[in-house]
Amino acid sequence: MTSRRTIIAGAVAVAALPPAVWSLAGRGGAGDFASRTSGHDRLVTNEYAHWNPGAPDARRSPDWDVTSGSLFVRDGAGWSGPPDRAVPDARSSTGTGSSVFRMNTRRADFGDVRVTLRVRVLRLVPGGGRAPTEPTDGVHLMLRRQDQTELYVASLARRDGLLVVKKKLAGGTENGGTYTTLGQVRHPFRPGAWQSFDVRITSNGRSLVTIAVRQDGRELLEAVDDGRHGPPIVRPGSIGLRADNCEFAFTDLHARPLR
Repeated sequence: MTSRRTIIAGAVAVAALPPAVWSLAGRGGAGDFASRTSGHDRLVTNEYAHWNPGAPDARRSPDWDVTSGSLFVRDGAGWSGPPDRAVPDARSSTGTGSSVFRMNTRRADFGDVRVTLRVRVLRLVPGGGRAPTEPTDGVHLMLRRQDQTELYVASLARRDGLLVVKKKLAGGTENGGTYTTLGQVRHPFRPGAWQSFDVRITSNGRSLVTIAVRQDGRELLEAVDDGRHGPPIVRPGSIGLRADNCEFAFTDLHARPLR
């Protein structure tokens, strides 16, 4: 993809101040990962920084790489900003681009891991920005992400009220890959309400991967990848958040290796 520098009219009412440190315990190693969203409201990083790595005005995070959209801190939580179709400038003052939001850790050493976080869907918006309206619109947690074509995803809050675990492998029409549903359950969300999730991914050798999603100590879904729909993803990768046509916030995101 070419460098994104186009200026589109619009504004985001968030102070574009120098980002506070989003330091992570054990960053760059095999230790725990804990995002910190305290401090003043600010832009942390955005897709401009990803697509313009040499730009002196880019806002970079040592921990997060945003490939689409903008990541802010507001009221002590990570925030997508209002979803729109803009191509952000260095400060996201022209818009957020967050109608398609993609963010992953710079660390890519998460294998068997427990990820806990709190998510708040503020609103779902109609498509027509960067992506059409889909039943799958909402907030999704990415696991063992190798790149945009190979990963697992746990959909935590979807427009259609389903909680779904999928695998994506390279080769296909969905941004270079194909998704396979490994499990799903009915789990509607209430806009504006915080939800806590506990997601664990583990491997049994090279032939079996299990993903379990819990909430308040109760298991909502356990999905097993036994290789029937392509080889399980057993290599460590990054973790991340994805959102489509959704304004959302998150906090208390922790990743703790299980082995």
